[in-house]
Amino acid sequence: MRRKKNRIYMFIIVFLLIDLLAVLVMINTSNARYESTAVSNTELEVALYALEENDSYTISLEEMVPREEPYVYRFTVTNTDKNGRLTDVRLYYDLKIIATTNMQLTYELYKNQNYLSSNATSAINLNIVAPDEDGTFFRTLTTSRVYFGYQQEETNEYTLLVYFPESFKDSKYQDLIESIQIKIDSQQAV
Repeated sequence: MRRKKNRIYMFIIVFLLIDLLAVLVMINTSNARYESTAVSNTELEVALYALEENDSYTISLEEMVPREEPYVYRFTVTNTDKNGRLTDVRLYYDLKIIATTNMQLTYELYKNQNYLSSNATSAINLNIVAPDEDGTFFRTLTTSRVYFGYQQEETNEYTLLVYFPESFKDSKYQDLIESIQIKIDSQQAV
């Protein structure tokens, strides 16, 4: 009979220990262990400006066939958003065109000018073909830094010409797809 009582006492003690352990675990997980507070008295010296969230656009050139006349793509960069709100600060942007190198394409970019004019000059400053971190080759075209004010609306119109000459009419290009990404990095001008 004593054994039976000892077993019952042991069972109750183990049961109570398990319950106590469960209660401690629940308390630890439901209450925060650490608390941190901070007070700051600094004033921000940086003004924010309004630009669209999407600062890059991709053009897919799936249906390109070799031809003598260029493919023409137009886009604009402005210091206002879609609602017409003007930026609050002076800013600048750097324009990059990043293209895959699957096909033998030639690029020209004109800013605020008619590309058909005899005195039109390309806005491309740098044309580099280099691999990325995965070893894939990309062509990066860059322009000079452009500054916008904040007192009046300013818009730059760009015309991108993509040449795929007829001399490349070959079956090895028939299943290749080329892609172009136009990337605009803008920042507040200090």
